Amino acid sequence: MDNAILKTFIVEDEQKSLDLLTELIISTGNATVTGSTTNPEEAVDMISRLRPDVVFLDVKMPGKSGFEVLDDLAGANSLNPFIIFTTAYDEFAVKAFEYAAFDYLLKPIDPERLSMAISRCSANRHLGSLQNSGKLSGALKKLIYRNISGIVIIDPAEVVFVEAAGNYSCFKMNDGRQETVTISLGKIEEQLQPDIFFRTGRTYIINLNYLKKVNSKKRECILHSNSHDFRCDISYDKIRILLDRLNND
Repeated sequence: MDNAILKTFIVEDEQKSLDLLTELIISTGNATVTGSTTNPEEAVDMISRLRPDVVFLDVKMPGKSGFEVLDDLAGANSLNPFIIFTTAYDEFAVKAFEYAAFDYLLKPIDPERLSMAISRCSANRHLGSLQNSGKLSGALKKLIYRNISGIVIIDPAEVVFVEAAGNYSCFKMNDGRQETVTISLGKIEEQLQPDIFFRTGRTYIINLNYLKKVNSKKRECILHSNSHDFRCDISYDKIRILLDRLNND
């Protein structure tokens, strides 16, 4: 089931952009385009009829915005597609996040970034998006940060650890990718759930769900994800705090 080809639908007011996105989606080899439209007014009826797994939805369109289309789509209770917003304007990212979008792609769309988004949809397709947005974001609400190319949406559940890099921070994700964002580790710590994440010192914040072992002698935490072990330093005073916390859980 998880490896099945995803059915996608595109709502994009510019035909040239629609054609390009169609080519990019098909080229991933993991999805097909079952329908598309340049008219947002007819989008919901077409989506209701075709029932795609994923809807790629342009934000800024004449007549009706992508957010208005999504409002109409949310009223169709029998529909449950993933929503991936596409736009050339990163100022809409926060609003897209508030609408529980599964992902947000900036134009011109990067093929690798698109492929990762489709892979994530495939891996989570048993959850759905519209009707189960609480399960997708849950208590671990997705976070939006800026990076050197625009914005990135981080799902804390997919974070193995975060590493400080000067005024930047690098997220190591459970699918092997890395995301470097323009925010300090201290600011990130304030946004993560303290019952899930633990700061081991000046350099690392770890996700306890991936913690495999605490090596007190070497002062390191060993995390395991995707058949790989990762070692993160932990300060002496944090070892006892972490062990006490683990014993009380």
